[in-house]
Amino acid sequence: MRLLKIIALTALLPGACAAQTLTPAQALDRYLATSRSPHDRCAGLTFTIQIDASLPKLKKHGSMSGVKLLSQTGKIAYHGLQFTGDKLVKTDVIARFLAQDSGLEKQGSDASVSRQNYTFVYLKTSDYNGLPALVFHLKPRHKRTGLFEGELWLEAATATPLRLWGDFVKSPSIFVRNFRFVEDYQDLNQCFQPSRLLLTADTRIAGLMEMSVWEQFVKNQPASDLDQ
Repeated sequence: MRLLKIIALTALLPGACAAQTLTPAQALDRYLATSRSPHDRCAGLTFTIQIDASLPKLKKHGSMSGVKLLSQTGKIAYHGLQFTGDKLVKTDVIARFLAQDSGLEKQGSDASVSRQNYTFVYLKTSDYNGLPALVFHLKPRHKRTGLFEGELWLEAATATPLRLWGDFVKSPSIFVRNFRFVEDYQDLNQCFQPSRLLLTADTRIAGLMEMSVWEQFVKNQPASDLDQ
């Protein structure tokens, strides 16, 4: 009789039970399915943004803060940007990143994390800030600008992306020897947005370039004006 009561109680209180862990194949399938069209889930979100960048060889540093808006179609716009530091960092590092992120610079071919662009191999289960994470190795099917070799970390129970990092397999410029990124995510009601992005590049002229981008969710608000 006690066993029946316990079973009935756990059925009424599902939150008291441990979340069911997905298999690596299930988690990967779920992630790839939900990452195809994130615009609807992310529409109208507002973030504060902090960018810190440096060119250590040249002893140049700079920081920029402001607000990032996402529109109904996924368009990105920045407002209220304020900069302190060396002008070279502002124009040649941070401004170029913002232009690329907001789509002002022409985008190349499709570089999405998909089965068309990558092979996925499950490596292990690891800890990510107290959460069990399924770790996959990503290898690009082609040596093309925008593709990288690295790892995808998914939360084991929900397939929520936790981290994506890698080294680009083809330099985006003859002036850059190699390029690495590390991106950590925040889950905002199934809208997966970066919370932290780290970029490092070895350039032929300026030497090492380092940049960190922090995003903090502020609120939902209508963003239809960005689509005009």
